[in-house]
Amino acid sequence: MLSTQQAMTAQTTPERNGVHKTQHGGNAGLLPRPPAQEPMLPRFMIALFRRDPSKDTYTEKRVFEGYQICWPDGEPASISLERFCQLGCRLLGLGKRMQGKQEQLVEMGVHPLPAGLDSPLTPTPPGVRCRRFYLQRENHLARVYFFNGSPTEVCFNTVDDDPCVLEWIGALDLPEGEQRWFDFTARTLDDVGEVKRGWFTRAAGCW
Repeated sequence: MLSTQQAMTAQTTPERNGVHKTQHGGNAGLLPRPPAQEPMLPRFMIALFRRDPSKDTYTEKRVFEGYQICWPDGEPASISLERFCQLGCRLLGLGKRMQGKQEQLVEMGVHPLPAGLDSPLTPTPPGVRCRRFYLQRENHLARVYFFNGSPTEVCFNTVDDDPCVLEWIGALDLPEGEQRWFDFTARTLDDVGEVKRGWFTRAAGCW
C-alpha cells in the first residue's frame, strides 16, 4: 500500500505495453491506454444530373434549378432531391458550368469529420470543390446545414430514399437530433466507364 505522501508524489513513467505505470508500480498505478481511433475513410458516389426545367422554382431571393438525379447508367435514383440553388449548382459544377449540356456526371465525396468544426479542411487537388457541412436528423428527415448553422434545401428522407444513398451521406444510422460533420467534395467527370451503382471508398488523398 502507498502512503498518502507517496501517492501524492507518485509520477508516471513512459508508456509500456499499452499502459502507463507510476514509479511505485502495482495495480493501483496502472492507467488504461486511450483507445486508438480507427481512421474514417471518405465515401464517394458518382451520379448523373439530368436537367429538368419542370422542377425549376423561383422565390423572392433565390432561383432553384431542377434536376433528375440518376445512376451513371441513366437509371433514376430513388432520392427526394430535385432542385438546387445557385450555390449548390456551383459546388456540383452544374448550371452555367454545363455549357449547354443537358446532363453531367459528378463524383461526390463525403469526408467524415469526427472532431467536427475544428477539423482541418480536407485538402483537394485543382478541379475539386470542397465545402463544410453537417447533417442533422429531424424525425424521418436528415437535413444538411452550413457550418454556421443555416439550413440548406438539401434534405434526405430516411423512409423513402435509397438506403445506399442514405448510407453514403451518413443518414442511415444517425440518431434523432444528433449532428454529423463532414466535408463535401465534388468534381465533374467526362466519362466513368463501367461504374456500379452505390458508393465506394478510397484512401484519403487519393484522387
